[in-house]
Amino acid sequence: MASLGAFGVLEVVGLIVAVLGLLPVLSQYKDETKWFTAGYLLLVVGMIATNLEAVVLPVVLNVTEHVVGIGLAGITFLFAAYQRRQDIVERQTSEVTDG
Repeated sequence: MASLGAFGVLEVVGLIVAVLGLLPVLSQYKDETKWFTAGYLLLVVGMIATNLEAVVLPVVLNVTEHVVGIGLAGITFLFAAYQRRQDIVERQTSEVTDG
């Protein structure tokens, strides 16, 4: 696999895409999307850990990548989707009873 010094090309490109993706995610932030934003930020932390593990603390940052960047991000997205669904159901229920 190609590399850029200690870093793999795929990991560097992933980090660049993740960081650039922060721009629209943060610029479109709303209170109702806070959990989706948190999940995305956890993915970015995972990508940073992926790249840093090549040069420092490989075991700690590998665990960080998998636990935070994948595990907690997945749980956060699951919770975000659940909360969003609850909001939609609640809104529809109130429209039916009010309307």
